[in-house]
Amino acid sequence: MQAKLKWGNQREREFTTDVIDTDVSNGNRSFFAIQYTEGSDTAYSYIFLNIPERYLVAGASLKIGAGEKAEINAYFGSTSIGRSGWATGGSIDITEMDEASKAFAATFHYTIEHTMGMVEIVDGSLSLSLAKDARTNGTGRVTANLDPAIFPSLGNLDAQTIESKILQDGRIQLIARQQVDNAIQGIMMLFSEQHARLFFSIGGMHYLLSGGRLQHEWNVDKKTLTADFTDYVVSYQGRDHRITDGRIEVTLA
Repeated sequence: MQAKLKWGNQREREFTTDVIDTDVSNGNRSFFAIQYTEGSDTAYSYIFLNIPERYLVAGASLKIGAGEKAEINAYFGSTSIGRSGWATGGSIDITEMDEASKAFAATFHYTIEHTMGMVEIVDGSLSLSLAKDARTNGTGRVTANLDPAIFPSLGNLDAQTIESKILQDGRIQLIARQQVDNAIQGIMMLFSEQHARLFFSIGGMHYLLSGGRLQHEWNVDKKTLTADFTDYVVSYQGRDHRITDGRIEVTLA
């Protein structure tokens, strides 16, 4: 995925990454792409696009709506620029969707509003296969207390569907899910032996967390990951949810 980021007084930055995660949740196809600032494990930008699968047709021109609840929505998050938010509007044009090979390509642009000012994501493009990606199943459990619960049917986090894959930049992506009917919650963690970054997953979207503490240990030989996390806050549909007493104990294939 690549795009150009524009903000402030004629400031620009190129966004280029091969680290793209795609998933399907409740009939929606999501795309999550993250770019780390070179030489840093904490400064990054990411792009999120969410499109109902029925619209994934070659030649389709789609309108990105405003905000989190739009049918087609987009998000931009960045610790390196210091501005994040949901799209206020934009468009996605599907340039390729091959049902046989699952080859997919699209162009996009959108704008977000932040208290520090807007960011324009322009000249965006992505190309990838929508065939089942190279995730491997793991075992274990991820638990945490949520106050208040995001989904009453799920309550606190107790995720036992564990998947992982090695990303092209060498980091490992862990996804842990808990699902009852159409309610899905979990965590997504990008980590190496030295560094880790945690996101909270709701449906197909990985949400930024504020605050919090995270300590992790990755045993390369045994492929075991243990971690403790607490005092994070995730904002979902205008409401803050506090995450405490989190624990990760998984074995990856």
